[in-house]
Amino acid sequence: MSKAAKSGDAPARKGGKLPLIIGLVVLLAGAGGGYFWWSKQQAVKAAESPGTGGHGEKGSNSDDHEESAAHDEAEASADGHGVLLPLDTFTVNLADTEATRFLRTNVQLVLAVDEEVLKELEHEKVPIVRARAAVLELLAEQKSDVINTPEGKEALKKAISARAGKALHHKVSDVLFSDFVIQF
Repeated sequence: MSKAAKSGDAPARKGGKLPLIIGLVVLLAGAGGGYFWWSKQQAVKAAESPGTGGHGEKGSNSDDHEESAAHDEAEASADGHGVLLPLDTFTVNLADTEATRFLRTNVQLVLAVDEEVLKELEHEKVPIVRARAAVLELLAEQKSDVINTPEGKEALKKAISARAGKALHHKVSDVLFSDFVIQF
C-alpha cells in the first residue's frame, strides 16, 4: 500500500511546480510591461518639459516636419549643438619623463553642421583621419599631472576642438570624453 501512496503523490508534486512556474513567468512579464510603460511615460514627460527641445506636438504633416528640421539645424548651430562625430578610442603614451604613463580615452566631437555635411565628411574619410591624427599627436604631448585635473581636461578639450576643427575645416562646438583613464 505504501508503493501505491508514493506513486499517487508523485503526479501531485509535478502538478504543484507547474502553477508556480507559470506564476513566475506571469509576474516577470507583468513587471517588464510595467517598466516599459513607466519608461515611456518618463520619455513623454521629458519631451514635453520646457528647455529640453521637445515640441510636444503630434500629427504634423511632412511640410511642417521639414520646416521643423531646418529650424532645429539652425538652432543646433546657434546653441552649440550639432552632430556627433566619434573618433573612437585613443591609447597613447603620455609625455611624462619620470615614468611611463598611458592615457586611454574615447573622444567624440560635436560639430556645428548638419547631417548632410557629416555624411560628406564620412564619405571623404581623409578629413576624419587627419582630425584623428591631430588629436593623437596632441594627446601624446600631454602630461598626466596636468590632464588629471578638471582645468587640465578643459584646456585639453579646447585644444582638441581647435586642432580637430582645423583638420575638418568645420567648427567643433564641443569635445566629449566618454572615458578617460590614465595609468599611473
